[in-house]
Amino acid sequence: MAGDERDRGILSESDRKYLRGETTLGSVQSERNTRARIRDRVYDALLDFELLVDRLDDHDRRLVFENRPEGTETFDALVSAVAFCYRATSDTGLDFETVLTEGINVAEAKADRAATVQFDLTFQSLTVDQLRTKLERGKELTLTELAYLHESDDVRMDELAHYFADSEDATAEIDDGRIQSKVTSFGADGTSDGD
Repeated sequence: MAGDERDRGILSESDRKYLRGETTLGSVQSERNTRARIRDRVYDALLDFELLVDRLDDHDRRLVFENRPEGTETFDALVSAVAFCYRATSDTGLDFETVLTEGINVAEAKADRAATVQFDLTFQSLTVDQLRTKLERGKELTLTELAYLHESDDVRMDELAHYFADSEDATAEIDDGRIQSKVTSFGADGTSDGD
């Protein structure tokens, strides 16, 4: 997640600080107003995507991502955008596969083609013991599994780092920022091994 040095996006710097728990608002009403303002901005931003897809020049869209610093910030941002939209479809009662298929086809229509989208969603529960066993067997973890362990109170960072090549460096990396950004340090490729 980028720091507060960046310009305002959907959220202002003060909105980001509020959501991270770095600031306390003076009253209950002030907190309600902040939360309402954030909700309205998020919805308005989603509505803006229709205009961006229809009217933003392809060259300008490419320039959004060109000449950005090296690293995984863009990857993390796009993963988070998809995650937010995935949750939003559930909140609105829409089917994610339908939204995904239509979105891909809207994008492909500009290239005068349509796409057939095959989407397979299988759920599995996550537990610390299950993921420890997977690591002990030398299997790689997905981004989601790493993030789950990173957030768990049942796993210390030095314990998690033990499973990776250089545990001292890995511990420092685990403690530093979003877990998705650190996957390459662990040697994981972000794909599931089917377990």
